[in-house]
Amino acid sequence: MGLRVASFFTLWLALSYANEIRKGRTRNHGHSVCSTWGNNHFKTFDGDIYQFPGICEYNFASDCRESYKEFSVHIQRALNSNNHPEIQYILLTINDFTVYLRPKLVVVDGEIVKTPYYSSGVVIESNDIYTKAYAKLGLVLIWNQEDGLMVELDSKFNNHTCGLCGDYNGLPLYNEFINGVANYNSITYGNLQKISKPNAKCEDPDETQAIPSCDGHRDDCERLLTSSAFVDCQFRLNLEMYIQACMQDKCACNENEDSFCLCSTISEYSRQCSHAGGRPGEWRTQDFCRTVYDDITEKGCVPVSQCHCKLHGKEYSPGESITNECEECTCDSGRWTCKDLPCPGTCSVEGGSHITTFDGKKYTFHGDCYYVLAKSTVNDSHVLLAELGPCGSTDRQTCLKTVVLLADQKRNVVVFRSDGSVLLNDMTVNVPHVSASFSVFQPSSYYLIVQTSSGLQLQIQLFPVMQLYVTVDQSVQGKLQGKCLFKWEAQPHCSTAEGSCILYIGLCGNFNGMEGDDFKTTSGLVEATGSAFANTWKAQTTCTDQVEKLEDPCSLSIESASEVSACSGNQIFLYNLTMCQQTCRSLADGEKHCLQDFAPVDGCGCPYNTYLDNQDTCVPISKCPCYYKGSYLEPGEYVTKDGERCVCRNAKIQCTSVKLRMERYTYPKISVSVTTTFHTHLFSLSLIHVKQKHTLQVQENVLLTRPTLIVTEPLSGLRKHLYNLAVILLKLLSTCKTGLWTCTEEVCYGTCTIYGSGHYITFDGKFYDFDGSCEYVATQDFCGDKNSGGSFSIITENVPCGTTGVTCSKAIKMFLGKTELKLEDKDYKEIQRDVGDDVHYWNRTVGLYLVIEASNGVMLVWDKKTTVFIKLTPDYKGKVCGLCGNFDDKSNNDFTTRSGLQDTNALTFGNSWKQSSMCPDVTEEIKPCDVKPHRKSWAEKECSIIRSEVFEICHSKVDPLPFYEACVHDACSCDSGGDCECFCSAVAAYAQECTKAQACVFWRTPDICPIFCDYYNPRNECEWHYEPCGSKITTCSMINNVSTNFSVPYLEGCYPRCPKDKPVYNEETKECVPEDQCGCYFNGTYVPTWTEVPTEETCTKCVCSPSGSIECTPIKGCPCVINGTSYQVDEIVANIQDGDRCIIYVCAENGSVVVQRNYSCPSTTTSTIISTTIPTPTITTIALCFEFVCNWTEWFDVSKPGEDGGDYETYDAIRKEHGDKICEAPEKIECRAKDKPDLSLEEIGQKVECNVTYGLICKNEEQDLALWPLCYNYEIRVNCFDTHPSYCSHCLNIDNYYSNAFSSAYRTTKGYNT
Repeated sequence: MGLRVASFFTLWLALSYANEIRKGRTRNHGHSVCSTWGNNHFKTFDGDIYQFPGICEYNFASDCRESYKEFSVHIQRALNSNNHPEIQYILLTINDFTVYLRPKLVVVDGEIVKTPYYSSGVVIESNDIYTKAYAKLGLVLIWNQEDGLMVELDSKFNNHTCGLCGDYNGLPLYNEFINGVANYNSITYGNLQKISKPNAKCEDPDETQAIPSCDGHRDDCERLLTSSAFVDCQFRLNLEMYIQACMQDKCACNENEDSFCLCSTISEYSRQCSHAGGRPGEWRTQDFCRTVYDDITEKGCVPVSQCHCKLHGKEYSPGESITNECEECTCDSGRWTCKDLPCPGTCSVEGGSHITTFDGKKYTFHGDCYYVLAKSTVNDSHVLLAELGPCGSTDRQTCLKTVVLLADQKRNVVVFRSDGSVLLNDMTVNVPHVSASFSVFQPSSYYLIVQTSSGLQLQIQLFPVMQLYVTVDQSVQGKLQGKCLFKWEAQPHCSTAEGSCILYIGLCGNFNGMEGDDFKTTSGLVEATGSAFANTWKAQTTCTDQVEKLEDPCSLSIESASEVSACSGNQIFLYNLTMCQQTCRSLADGEKHCLQDFAPVDGCGCPYNTYLDNQDTCVPISKCPCYYKGSYLEPGEYVTKDGERCVCRNAKIQCTSVKLRMERYTYPKISVSVTTTFHTHLFSLSLIHVKQKHTLQVQENVLLTRPTLIVTEPLSGLRKHLYNLAVILLKLLSTCKTGLWTCTEEVCYGTCTIYGSGHYITFDGKFYDFDGSCEYVATQDFCGDKNSGGSFSIITENVPCGTTGVTCSKAIKMFLGKTELKLEDKDYKEIQRDVGDDVHYWNRTVGLYLVIEASNGVMLVWDKKTTVFIKLTPDYKGKVCGLCGNFDDKSNNDFTTRSGLQDTNALTFGNSWKQSSMCPDVTEEIKPCDVKPHRKSWAEKECSIIRSEVFEICHSKVDPLPFYEACVHDACSCDSGGDCECFCSAVAAYAQECTKAQACVFWRTPDICPIFCDYYNPRNECEWHYEPCGSKITTCSMINNVSTNFSVPYLEGCYPRCPKDKPVYNEETKECVPEDQCGCYFNGTYVPTWTEVPTEETCTKCVCSPSGSIECTPIKGCPCVINGTSYQVDEIVANIQDGDRCIIYVCAENGSVVVQRNYSCPSTTTSTIISTTIPTPTITTIALCFEFVCNWTEWFDVSKPGEDGGDYETYDAIRKEHGDKICEAPEKIECRAKDKPDLSLEEIGQKVECNVTYGLICKNEEQDLALWPLCYNYEIRVNCFDTHPSYCSHCLNIDNYYSNAFSSAYRTTKGYNT
C-alpha cells in the first residue's frame, strides 16, 4: 500500500501550539478521547493526529502504571478486498476480564456471548453497525466494526496510559514523539507499540523510508472543512490537522473518487466536533459521501431528506402524513413534524371513585354527596352533577348512583338513575327523548347516550356498575358565544394567562389543556389531593367533607361484577352497537333521536326485525304499540286526533278525517319556580294535574354574602323536594365575592425530579416510571431544529440496581456551553472545551446535596446517589425536551418522543430519548414485587411511614400515594445490597416535596435512615446539627457573590451553627471562619488565602489576598519550560525532519517556541510494489443425468473443547453417538459456532478445518495462546441424497459422484447447487 503521509508534519503542527497549552489554553473534551479511522489515521488523547500503517497487533491504549493495571486495548488491522485498512479484531482486557471483539462477534473469556451482555461492571452492546463496551472503571469503547474506533477514558487515568493513544498528560507531542533527547517519527512511535507474539506473521513498516509529502488538494479540503455545515466546529478543533489528513487521503486516492478515502476524515471531523460540544450541520450531499445510513429501510446511505420515519413497526415515506385524534404529523427528514388538531376532552367517573379530568388528570375520591362534575361558564348553558355515595359494607366502597343534567340555563333538570330510569323535571320519561337542547336514547340495555346542543355528550354505563363518560369537542370552544362568566384571576403561581376564559369548572377540571391546574378551586389556590379539591365542589352544604383515604387502593372500590348477565325477556346480547336501539317508539319518531359518532357499546338488544315494546319485550313490527301524548296505544286501538279518527298500526298512528262533536277539556298547567334576587334567570318546572301553585322564596343574606333560602312554612312532599333541589342550585349559581386569595408575585421555576429506580416527575407534574439501561436525555434546549443551537443538555446514565431488572441513575452529565460536568461517585468532574458559549456555573454543597447553579437559568440538585432535581427558569417554557417533558404547563403532551410524535406509552417515549441506538429498548414494565414476592410485605411495612401520622401534615399538600407506590417498588427491587438506601431515598423524595409545600417533617430517627451529623464536629464541639428542611447560613461563596438569581430550595442535611466570632461558613474547608479568612474564588474555583492563582499571562504570578481579591506581580527572567526541562533564550529546543524539510526550533524571549531555520533535507527513494495474477484452472466433465432427493441433517455437537483437547465434530464421532443419522458420503457440509450461528468461520477468526470428507476439527493447541487456549464450541450438519434413474432434473458427473459424491472442484467449476 505504501506510506501515504509526511510523517513529521503533524509534529510541527503539535509543537506550534504546544506553547498555547502551557499559556493556559483550555483543554478540549476530545482530550479524553482517542480515535483511529479511515486511512490509518490516529488521534491521541492529547490531540496529536498522525498516520501509522502497521498491520500487526498493537497496544492501542493501556493503563501502564507499574503497581496495578486496570485495562488494556489491543487492535490488529488488515487490508480488505478493496485494499482498505480495517480493524480485524480488538482485544479488551479489564482487570482479569478479557473481551475479544470481531465484526458481529463478542467473546468473553473464551465463550461466545449474546449481546447486550452485562457482567463484572462491563456492559457490551452490539448491532449490525456498532459495537460498544462500557466499563464501570471509566472506559467507553465504540467501534463501527470497520475502520473506526474511539476510546474515551476517565480523567483519573491522566498521565497513566501508553500505546498508540499516547500518555494522556494533556501535552501534545511530548512523551510520544519527543521523549527526552529522542525524537520519533510516527512510524517509529507506532512500531514501539507492537505486541510481541511468537507466531505472528507480520512485518513492521519501514521507519527509514521517507513518506512523500502531499501539498495538493488544500483548497478542496479547506473548502469542505470550513463550509457552513462546520461553522460551529472550526474553533473547537485543530482545523489544520484535519486539513492535512484530508490532503493525505486525496493524494492516496490518486484522483480516484473513493468514498473511503474522501469521506472518512470528514466524518471523523464531524464526530469529534459533536464530541467537543459542537453542532455540525448537514455536510453530506447526493454526490458527495452520500449522507446517512438508512437503518429503517436498510437501503444504505441516503440524503437526510430521503430518510423514512417509523411508527409502531410501520415505515413511512418522506412527506407521508398520519393523523390521530389530537394531531397531524408529516414525515420530514426522518422526524415527525406535527401540528395540533382540535382534540375532544373526556372526563370519566369509573368504579364509583376513580375520576379522570378533561385534561387527563387521574385521582381517586370516595364521596358521599352530590358534586359538580362540569359547569359551563359560557352562557351558563348546562351543569352536570353526580351523586356519589357508599354502596358496600364500609365507606371505602363507593358508587356512582345518579347523574343530573341541568340544561337550558337550568330550566330543565334531567336525572339518570343507576336502574336506567330517566326523569325530566321530576317526571319519568321514556327514551328515546328528543328536545331542542338535548336528546337521550338507549342503544343497548347497558348504556344511555345523551347529546346536548352545546356539544356535551354523555355515555352512561348502567351495567355491571354505573359509570359515566363525558366528552366535549374542543371545536366547541370556538363556537361558544356570549359572555364569559368565569375567569381565573391573574395569580402568581404560574397558572393560566391573565384574564383567560375557563370554559368548564368542577370535578372534571377546567379543560384548558393543562393537567397541572385541574385541582384549582374558584378561590384561586391549587389543592394537592383529590379529596381536598372535590370537597370544594359539593352541591349540598349539609354534606360533610371527605378525608383522603390512604389505605390499599385495591380495597377501596366495589368488587368486580360479571360483565355479562342474562338478558331480560327475549333480548339477546350484542356487541359493538353503533346505531339506535330498535324500539317500537323509535319507529314512530322516525329515528330523529339517533346521534352520530358515538362510541360503540355492548349490551342486550332485540334480534333482527324485532323491536322493543313498552314492556321490554321484543316483538315484530305488527305488534308494536304507538306512543301518543305521553301514553301508549295498543296495536289496533283507535283514538281521535284533531277531529280525525286514528288507529295504531305498525308503531305509527294512521288517521282518517272524521267529524266528531266533543267537549274539549283543558288541563291546567301549574308551574313551580325558584327565583333568586341576584340572577336574572328563572328556574321552573311544569307539573301536570297539580291544582295548587307552590313557591319557595330565595333571598340574599347580606351577612353570609351568598344566596340563602328563606322558608316561610313547613316543608313536605313536593315542597321538600323543591327545597333540596334549590340547595343544589344555589351552590351552582353563587360565587364567592370576597373570599379570593391574594398572593405574592414570585417567579415560578419548573422542577423535574428523577429518583430511585426509574421514577420521573416532569416539569409539568407527570409521574411515570421508566427502567432503561443506557444514557438518556433528561432535558435539553436543543430539540430538533437543525438551524438552532442549545445552551445546555443534561444526560442521565442508568444502570441495573438489582437482579429484578430495574435501573437507577448512576451518573449525570451536564453540558453547559463549552463546559461538561460529570456527576458520579459522590463527586463531579469538569471537562472544558476549546470554544463554546460562556456559561458560568457555581457549585456548593447544601445539606446532603450538591447544587450546580448556572448563569443560563439551569440548576441541578443531586443527592450524590440516585436522586436529582433539575430546575429551569420560566424562559425555557416550551423550549425543552427529553424525559422531563417540554415544560409548557401541559402534562398530557409530555410524552413527546425524539422524533416529535406524542405517545401514550412511557416505554416508547423513554426509548426514544436514549443516546445510543445500540442500547436495547425497554419492552416491558418491570414490577419487582412480582419478581421478588417475598420482599413485598417488608417493603409495604417500611414504606407505610409515608402514609402514617409522621407525614400527616403533608398529606393534604402533597399526594402521598404515588410516592408510597414508588417506595414499595424500590424496596422490592434493591435485592443485591443497598435495600435500606433505596428505601431511604424514596422516603426522602417525598419529604423533599413536603418541604417545597412548606410542610417540614422530622421523619428520620436513629432507627429509620439516620444521619449522623456529629461526624463533622471537632472534638468537644457541637456546631453541626441535622436540619430536615435546611437552614439559612452565610457562606464564603455568598460573600464572594458566587451565586445566581436562583433561590436554592431548602434541602435536608447537616448544617453548622456558626458562633458570633466566626459567623461565616467556608464550604471548601467545612468550618466556620471570620470573613477575612474566606479566601478567593477564581472562575468559580476556591483558592485559599496567599495561594497562587493560575493565569494566562506569561511570566506573571498571582496570589489570593486576605481581602478576597487576586493580586498579580511580574516574574523576572522567565525561560521556556517544556516537560520539566528549562531552556534559555535562543537555546535549541528540537530538530524536526518533516519529509524533505528539516526544521530547528529555539526558545524565544517571551517563553514561547519559534522556528529558527527551515531548510531542505537530503532526498530519499521510494519502493515499488509488484503484483502478480494467478490464472484459475478449468475442469471439463462429462455429465450423466439422475433424479435425486437432497436432505440436510440436524445439527450435531458431540465434542466439548474443554474435555477433548479441542472440538472434533468428525463423522466417526457423530456415528458413534447418533448411528446412521449421517450418511456415508455427504455431498455438502456446513460448520458454525454454536453460540454465534449467523457468522461464518472466517468471521469467527479461529483456526478451524471444516471438510466435507471427514467433518470439523479444531485443535486447542493451534489457537492463539495470547487470547485463550480453547476452541469455541462448534456444530456441523451435512447434506445427503439418494439417486434414482428416472425423470432427470439435474446433471451429475457419474465418475466424480462415485469417487467422492461430487468433488468440491467439480461443484466449483460447474456452479452446481443442490
